[in-house]
Amino acid sequence: MSDDQHALTERLRHLEDEAAVQATMHAYGAALDYGDRDRFLDCFTPDAHYVVVMRIAGTIALEFRGHDELTGYFDNHTHAPAAWHKHITTSIVAAVDGDEATATSYFLRVDAADQPGAATILSSGRYVDTLVRDDAGWRIRTRRCEVENL
Repeated sequence: MSDDQHALTERLRHLEDEAAVQATMHAYGAALDYGDRDRFLDCFTPDAHYVVVMRIAGTIALEFRGHDELTGYFDNHTHAPAAWHKHITTSIVAAVDGDEATATSYFLRVDAADQPGAATILSSGRYVDTLVRDDAGWRIRTRRCEVENL
């Protein structure tokens, strides 16, 4: 393989890894919103650490370690069709280094409002993630959810 072909192969692999990291981050919201526990847990490593920080107050609101605690979080969260909301992840910036990646993104949680057909933003903020690649693909090892609301 020529140097040009090798460089092109590496660039393609890097772009595919970034896209796979982004797909994992988007799968989180869809699985949580629609009640797909297996897909939700598949977004995380078995030893994952997930912390929700109220950024302005500087306090930890929620914290989960591993699939057992994440299952409890998932089971106690609302899902369709009992509740209408969407977790939206956007502006993802991922940096892949071999089988590890870091990513930052913004999030919004859009919920049904009191008026029919209306919606409201319940919360917003930033995710700061580390991910690892394993046999199942890219998974979140750590997630810091920085909620901007007061």
